[in-house]
Order: sequence, then C-alpha cells, then structure tokens
Amino acid sequence: MGTGTAGHGGRREVWNPARGGAAPSSELAELARAHPFSSVLDAGCGWGRNLVPFATAGATVLHGFDTDREGVRATRELLAPLAREADVRIWNGDLRATDPGRSTGYDLVICYGVTHFLDRAARLAVYRSLTSWVRPDGGMLALASFNAAVPIPGDLRPLMPDPPPDSGEVREHFADGWETVRARSYIYDDEHENGVRHTHSIDRLIVRRTTAAPRR
Repeated sequence: MGTGTAGHGGRREVWNPARGGAAPSSELAELARAHPFSSVLDAGCGWGRNLVPFATAGATVLHGFDTDREGVRATRELLAPLAREADVRIWNGDLRATDPGRSTGYDLVICYGVTHFLDRAARLAVYRSLTSWVRPDGGMLALASFNAAVPIPGDLRPLMPDPPPDSGEVREHFADGWETVRARSYIYDDEHENGVRHTHSIDRLIVRRTTAAPRR
C-alpha cells in the first residue's frame, strides 16, 4: 500500500493508489521472493495486486475475499493467466463474518488496509480470526493498518471512527506466540486520482507463528 523508504522524521512518501494496475506492496514482493509459500490468503484482497507476486512465485493455493464485488471479479481475471495450475478461489466476503474453511491454515495470511475501518471490538475479533487462519507451525501474517498517531483526515473520519490509537495495539496483540519478521511504522502522504491528498500514520507488520497464540 506504499512505496519508498521514508520513516518518522524523514522524507515522507507519496502514494498514488490505483484500482487496477497498481504494483504489489514492496515488502510483500520481497517476501514472495524470499520464502516459498504454498498457500496464501488475502483477507481484503481489493483488486488482487498483493496476490500477484505469490502467484508468479508458484503458490499452489491462492485464496482471497473482499466486500468489493468489482474487485473480486478483477482479482479473478488478474490471477487467471498467472496461476493456471493453482487452486484459485476468490469470493465476496466480509472480514468480520467470513470463514475461509481451510482447516490446515495458510502459509501466509495478508490483511492490508482493512482493519482501521473497524471499531476496536470488531478489530480485536478480526485479529483472532486472522490468527486462526495462519498455519500454527510457522505460518506468517502480514498486516498493514492506519493508526491515529496522526489524526485521521476529516473526510475519512466517518469511515474510520475508531482506528488504533497508535502502533501499540497491533504490535502488542501479535507479540506472544509470534516472531517479528518485519515491523515498520511511519508517516506518509497519499494522493488519490482526483487530487485529494491525505497524511497518514501507518503500521506494517509481518510476523511468524511460533507457538499457539494466546487467546485475547
């Protein structure tokens, strides 16, 4: 969901998101090159960009869901030529209610740009769901979420009335029973296609399950 390497106190990034044709998040592209994932779930897949590097790297199970029906269709079309031999399943679903139905869990679960829209109670429930979908013996979770360390812009506040207050929530929740692979918190500017600009504080976290994660 961003590019560049700016952190707190450094040069701010500018992100220009696009529905179709946007590159995958750089840290996920790096992860796909560095680790052989067989099964990947994108919980909130949007238009599918973050599944692409895992499809091209040879993942044999590529699952994803989103509330955006147009995005679901676009993701199916995007993956069709890239993963002809894989089990590709993309469906319309809400993170708060979906059950992927994979009893063995996934090697990697991705959840980018979704949880900050939820109130705290729903968010904590979703953290538990995400944990349950990760393969318990070394599976990984990649999560990216805005927080309110920089106030949520006024035009977005109705969509994000109760975001995480700072980086502590997500880092503390995925501490016990997890090994941190990558953690980055920073401020960046995004620019939308209609020229609207926002400044956000964001957390990007990649963690690996080491034991049965405690129930919170």
